[in-house]
Amino acid sequence: MKIHPLVSILFSLISFGAFAADANGADSESLVIRNVTVVNADAILSAKPLNVLIAQGKIQAIGARVFNADKVIDGTGQYLIPGLIDTHVHLRGVPGVPDGELEKADFYQQAAAQIPRSYLYAGFTTLLDLANTKVFIDNWNSQPIAPKAYFCAPAPIPGGYPIVNIPDEALQKMDAARYFLHDRHSHAHLDFADPADHTPAHLVAAMKRDGALCAKIFYEKGFGAQKNLPVPSEAIVRELVKEAHKKDLPVFLHGNSQESYEFALATGVDMVVHGLWNAPSTTTPAELEKITGRLIKSTIAVQPSVQVIYGEQELLNPAFFQQPSLPHYMTTELINWYQTPAGQWMKNEIGGYFGKDAALTEEQKYQQIKAVYQPLLARVQQVSQPLNQKSLLVFGSDTPSGPIYTQFPGFNGRMEMNRWVAMGIPLADLFKALTIGNAKRMGLEKEIGSVAKYKRADLLLLGKNPLEDVSAYDSINWIILRGKLIARDDLSAQKSNQAKSRK
Repeated sequence: MKIHPLVSILFSLISFGAFAADANGADSESLVIRNVTVVNADAILSAKPLNVLIAQGKIQAIGARVFNADKVIDGTGQYLIPGLIDTHVHLRGVPGVPDGELEKADFYQQAAAQIPRSYLYAGFTTLLDLANTKVFIDNWNSQPIAPKAYFCAPAPIPGGYPIVNIPDEALQKMDAARYFLHDRHSHAHLDFADPADHTPAHLVAAMKRDGALCAKIFYEKGFGAQKNLPVPSEAIVRELVKEAHKKDLPVFLHGNSQESYEFALATGVDMVVHGLWNAPSTTTPAELEKITGRLIKSTIAVQPSVQVIYGEQELLNPAFFQQPSLPHYMTTELINWYQTPAGQWMKNEIGGYFGKDAALTEEQKYQQIKAVYQPLLARVQQVSQPLNQKSLLVFGSDTPSGPIYTQFPGFNGRMEMNRWVAMGIPLADLFKALTIGNAKRMGLEKEIGSVAKYKRADLLLLGKNPLEDVSAYDSINWIILRGKLIARDDLSAQKSNQAKSRK
C-alpha cells in the first residue's frame, strides 16, 4: 500500500482487501492519532496538539496523555475533523444511466460498486437519503465499505410528483407505496388501497416503526414537459406535521418556488430542501427579504442545494470531463460511456432548451445557459445568507437531483461546498453545517458530528486547515470509518480501474 508522504505509520498495515471484507463493523484493533490539531464542534482549533484514542469503533479518550494502541498515526501538522454529513442524497442507481438492460453491463456494475467509495473519498461518512425505505437502506449498510446511511420516508400523493410517470401496477408493488399520502380534503377515494391505511397518523406510525429519521412531502406542480401536477392541500400537510411532531419526526418539503415557500410557511414544515430559485419575474428583492424574514421567525430551515442548478448548467460545459478530480470519483469506463451518444441523452434534452442556433459553438451554448440560470442563483444567494446567520442553512447536495452525471456521488457534495463559499458563507459556518449542524438535524448529535469522547469514530485526517481554505477538503489523507483506517487513495475510482486491468 502506498503510504501518504504527510503521514508516518508506525505499524504495518494489513492489505486493503483483507480489511475491506470486514469494514462494515467496528474495528477490533485500537488506534491512536498522536500530536494532531482537533477542529471542535464550534469550528475552533484545539489550543495545542492532542492525542486521540479510538477503540471498538468509538473515540475513547482525547488529551495530552500518551495513549498506547495497536496502531499509531503521527498527526503532526494535520487536522482531525468529524466525518462529513450530507443530508440530501438519493442512493438508488448510477446517475445518468437508464434503468434496464444497462444495469447488467460491466461498466454499470463497476460504477455501482464505486459509488460508496466515492462518497468516502470526498469525506462523507454519513448520508441521509431523502426518499427511500428501510429495506434499501439496510442493504446499503450491509456493504463492506460505505458511509452509514439513514432515510427519510417519502409521502407523495398519487398522481403527483415524483411518482406521476410510474404506472399504477408498478406503484402498488413499490416498497414505498405504503407511505403514499391520501389527501382526503381533495380526493374521496384512493384507488389502489384502503384510505384508512394512508392517513397522516397511520403513515407517521409506519415511518417511525421503520426507522425513518424524517418524513418528506412534495410541493411540485411540474417542470419541463410536465405541468399542472396535483399538490397536497395545506390541510392534509398540517395534519401530517402535527402527527409527525407528536413522535419527534421532522417534516421536510420538496419545493423550489416562491409558491412552495409560501406553502411551507402555511403548513409549518421543518425544512425546505431546495433553494428558492423559481419566482415570478415581478418578484422584487424586498419581497424575497420578507419571505426570508418569515422563514427565520418560523424557524424553518432551508437546504439551498445549489448544485441542482449548477448540475444542469455543467451538462453544457464542454470542459466538464477535463476536470482533474473527476477520475477519482468516476471509473474510466463510466466516463467513456457518458461521452457516447447514449450517455449524452440528458445533456441533449436540457440543451434542447438552449442554443437552438446551429451557428453557436459549444462554449457559446454553455455561456447562454449560465446567463439564463444566473438570476436563479442570485435569488438563492439572497435568501441563503440571512438564513445562515440564524443557523437555518442546512448542507444537502441533492446527489443526484436527476439522471445527470454532473452530480456524481462524492463529487457533487464537494462542488456544493464550493457553491456555499461562492455565496459568501464563511468557512467556519460551512464546517459546522457539514458536521454538527447536520448531526443535530438528524437527531444524531450524541453519536456523530464532532470529535468527542464516546462518539462514533467517523473521522477525517486533513493536511490543511478547513477553516482557512475550502480546498482543505481535498487534502484528506485518511478516512477513519467506524474506527477503521482507510487510506484515501484506496477509495479512488482509479483503484477500481487498476483492479479491473489486472483481471
